[in-house]
This record gives sequence, C-alpha cells and structure tokens, in this order.
Amino acid sequence: MKETLHEFVDLHHFMPTRFDRSGGFWLIRAGRNVAKPSYWIGRKQIDCFGLHILRSGSLLLRFGDQQVMLQAGDLFCLFPHVTYEYQIAGENELQMLWLSLQGPQLPELLQTIGVTPAEPYRRQAIRGESLDGLQDIERLVWEQPPARKLAMFSALCRFFESLELDSPFPHEQNQSANDNWIQEAERFFQLHYTEELRIHGVADAFGLHRSYFSHAFTQKLGISPQQYIQRLRLQRAQQLLLQNRTLTVGEIALSVGYPDLYTFSRAFKRHVGCSPSDYRSRT
Repeated sequence: MKETLHEFVDLHHFMPTRFDRSGGFWLIRAGRNVAKPSYWIGRKQIDCFGLHILRSGSLLLRFGDQQVMLQAGDLFCLFPHVTYEYQIAGENELQMLWLSLQGPQLPELLQTIGVTPAEPYRRQAIRGESLDGLQDIERLVWEQPPARKLAMFSALCRFFESLELDSPFPHEQNQSANDNWIQEAERFFQLHYTEELRIHGVADAFGLHRSYFSHAFTQKLGISPQQYIQRLRLQRAQQLLLQNRTLTVGEIALSVGYPDLYTFSRAFKRHVGCSPSDYRSRT
C-alpha cells in the first residue's frame, strides 16, 4: 500500500473498453485503505459514482445539511457533482474498500439497492452473499489481474444482485408505491402485447391485486388492460397491412399475437369496420 497524508491506500485504475462503455455501467477505479487517525476527505465533488464499503471502524459522513455516523458493514455512495465530506470517527481503525463506477444505469441500480441522493447510505448492507460478492471483486482486482472483462462485469452484477436481495426496499414494494406504475404498465404492454398475457400475472409483477390494477388502469386511460392490449395489436396490424404487403393476412394475425386468422379477422372487423383484406385493398 502507498502511504499518503491521511491513509495507506491501494488503488487500481481501469480503462473502460468499447465493450464496457456499451453496457449499463462499468468500473473505472477500485481502492482499499487503512486510514490514519487524521483521516479526513472533503469538502469535494467527484465526476463518477463512488460506492464505499466500511470494513472496520466508524466514519462520519456529511452531505448537504445532514450528517450520519456509519459503522463496519455499512456502505455509502458519492453521487456525481454533489459535495460530500467524511472523516474517521472513534478510536477503532477505519478500513474501507471503494468502487468508482460510471454508466447510465447506475441511478436506477443504486435506487434498487436502497441508495439515493437523498439518503446515500445503507446500514449493514455487507453480509452473507453481498460479502462473498465483494470478496470476489476484490480477488479479481488485486489477486488475479488483469481481470477478464466478462468476469469483472459478472462479479459486479452478482454483487448488486446480492444487495438487492437483502435490500429493506423490495422491488415489488417500490413498484406498487410508485405513482407512475400505470405508465410502467403501459410500457410493459407495449413491449409484450404480441404475447399471451394474463392480467393477474401482470398485476402480480407490479405488486398489485388484479382488481385494483384493472380498476385504476381503466380509470386512468378509459379502457381496460385487455382492451389496451387489443388496441395495440390492431394498430400494429393496420401498419403491417399497409406497409408490408409481402405478409399474408394470416401471417400478420400471428405476428400481432392472435392465435389464428379467424379470431383476428373478427376482432379487426368489429373495431375497424371492415375485414383486413378490404382494409388493405382500399388504401
């Protein structure tokens, strides 16, 4: 480890490849330290996301007009372009490990594990599987360099997955508490409308009872979830009838999620006012 004014530190820098930057997040720096009694960092900002894990000792973190005391097993994140200050607290030796990360998925990823700009820390996050995951990352960084790109990415994903599993804010609760869940449901239907969907299964995915899901969705949009799916299918069918004349009507029926030509033709005529073949020939 290299000795500095406030700590003994071991740093490893990464140069993200084109493959790394094409993903949702990537590692640019990893560090571990043993702090001196004078350890103090700040006030400062960084350009990336700095995920810090306390391995021993205590630390006082200041952000905005707040401050919080953190202990071994806790983690905190420095968000980009936000001013932070932190220092050793207590007499026990402070040791930390940190991962500096970049990428467009990180705000959502951190929220998934219960870490946000308003509350950039999580108590007793490192235990069990998350501890194993952190040790795997540490081995890849310092004991087996240079790490293969897929091995490091996989280790980071497993680490975040373990933090999500132990999170006090389960994904399903976040979804049901989100005021924008109806917009998310619309996007879900737009992504999966050609598949066989069961509304109670979709409601379960959002942590909601089917009756409430259907009632709230219908109130907001004026049509039921089933009608919304059918509208998406028929709108796409109309596009294909006009824009892709190499597809037969039967092929279009299967392409937009109908089980057969008869079911598709009945639905199309009922909602558009003419058969698919007539619709195609009139334009």
